[in-house]
Amino acid sequence: MDFERYYLDLFEMLNTCCKKIASGKYDKTDSERLFELSKKGRYPGVLSELAESFGMMMVKVEAREFRLKEIIEELEQAKAK
Repeated sequence: MDFERYYLDLFEMLNTCCKKIASGKYDKTDSERLFELSKKGRYPGVLSELAESFGMMMVKVEAREFRLKEIIEELEQAKAK
């Protein structure tokens, strides 16, 4: 097995996922791939740790966006009253 090629392919896959997430143009498949790469023991340690970090950032941003939408709705309802 060509380990160098294997590692490069994995990091390219991680890079592609992260670029899509950073641009805001990602789908469920991209996030699933990112969380797959975060599996410790299945993938190289450095890669799985990076994937986990990016995954946690993605989750936190999504939660923040969700909360901001709720706040906007609450403010719009208060303004309407």
